[in-house]
Amino acid sequence: MAAAIGASFTNWGRAPTTLRIRMASSLEAASNFSGLAPPVRWIRRCARHAGCGLHSEVLSVRILVVTTWFPSEPRPTEAPFNLEHAKAIQRRHDVQVLHVRLGRSQHPETGQYEGIPVTRIGLDPRRPLTLIGAVRQISSALRSADVLHTMAFSSALVAALPWSLRRRPWVHTEHWNGVTNPESVGGVWPRIAWLRHVLRLPHHVTGVTRQLADRLSEFSRPQAASVVPCVVPNERPVAPYPPLDPLRLVAVGGLIPRKRPLLAVQTVAWLRGQGHNVELEWAGDGGQRAEVEALIASCGLTPYVRLLGNVAPAEVFALFDHAHLFFLPTEQENFFTSAAEAMSAGRPVVAPHVGGYDDYATPENSRLVDDVTPESLGQAILEVRDRFRNEEPRVIAGPIRRRFSPETVAGLFDDIYTDVSERKAGGARIAQ
Repeated sequence: MAAAIGASFTNWGRAPTTLRIRMASSLEAASNFSGLAPPVRWIRRCARHAGCGLHSEVLSVRILVVTTWFPSEPRPTEAPFNLEHAKAIQRRHDVQVLHVRLGRSQHPETGQYEGIPVTRIGLDPRRPLTLIGAVRQISSALRSADVLHTMAFSSALVAALPWSLRRRPWVHTEHWNGVTNPESVGGVWPRIAWLRHVLRLPHHVTGVTRQLADRLSEFSRPQAASVVPCVVPNERPVAPYPPLDPLRLVAVGGLIPRKRPLLAVQTVAWLRGQGHNVELEWAGDGGQRAEVEALIASCGLTPYVRLLGNVAPAEVFALFDHAHLFFLPTEQENFFTSAAEAMSAGRPVVAPHVGGYDDYATPENSRLVDDVTPESLGQAILEVRDRFRNEEPRVIAGPIRRRFSPETVAGLFDDIYTDVSERKAGGARIAQ
């Protein structure tokens, strides 16, 4: 029915701007009556089907993003998924980001990062004055916001007190594997994981996979958890596979135990020991670098395994273009952004079956392994090589690009902002 009704909106985009604004304003005013809010939301969805953009004009609201993870010029690889979510939201709404830097004491710094207005403040638990300052800063920013949107678990803890002073509709987005599996993080977190009950405060929580959303539902309000995936923006042309000899593998991740770089090196050693000409490039750095380098040398793999260090997110796609497949023997993931990015470039994935990324990682684009040994991973790599050697990379890339496009993700957040405003106001929409 939405498709049929949506056809009636096809002339919306041709209407004069003043008429469109007047129509949008009328619908917005009508939606302030609790009895009309659901029909207005339905009309907006019909309009979205027609591609006329009505939903963006009806629901343009002011979103305050509070996050403890966000990229900066010195650290461009910190939480790029939060940046991409903010960009997607900004397509239709006024977005302000408040980046709370934990463990730091600093005066507020205001600027822009890739077109997003960002204010960065410090919060050091050892210095109570920074906590007071952060509460004041967030509370002040909430005064002019319609919706609070926290991203990353620690952000919910930081925002809880100032939110209690303003009581704006609150959406929380979670990516962290520590929420689903505290033991995978280690340290003190498994002993204080009960703090996850703070997620009862937001009106809606989103997880980037079904597995994560199901886990979040154990701590959130009833029926207030849903899936909103990461954005995987990739408009580059899909490159053909390079010549098959050598077989080129690419990995993206930190050189840390949880990513299991030693196992990756051992897998390459097994493959080469079986007579296969295989090479691996690893983008990322970390505390295990010296140990990994030593293993590479002891296995005689120095010409065949290259550690590239940290690579800017925009440059990672060039690595995919020169590879046949993505391989990372990770211990735990949620969305697994780097794997989705590889698929968006048309590259199949080999990885352990250890996370919610099986939402989209299927036999049509990947091979997920349960028995995680160098031999089993090596066999999976060979199977994927043979399975996709005659396939067009765009067959893998197309569905992933559509599913995780900024437009698709922005639409999911639009629906949630509508729902939380109705839930918060008992049926009334956000006052503009």
